[in-house]
Amino acid sequence: MSDSGQPHHPVRPGWLCRVDGQPWPCPPARAALLRDYDGDLVGLAVYLAATLHDAVRDLYALNPDDAPEPAVLWDRFLAWLDRSRRAAR
Repeated sequence: MSDSGQPHHPVRPGWLCRVDGQPWPCPPARAALLRDYDGDLVGLAVYLAATLHDAVRDLYALNPDDAPEPAVLWDRFLAWLDRSRRAAR
């Protein structure tokens, strides 16, 4: 949630945060997802993989010549989860 109380959800098909306009999942969305999944990192990873799949489909359909590189989308949707897990140790 943001200070305004609005959840940081994505606006499709551009996959930007509806509150702050950053690429989703933005830092506040990531923090909320970690709280919502309460230690279930496998469940969160499955959810994020599904959203990554949807984002790839949307973003490449929206602008196939200028869509983000796959590695950029991987970092955006999933790599941060591994960094969060390591930081929690």
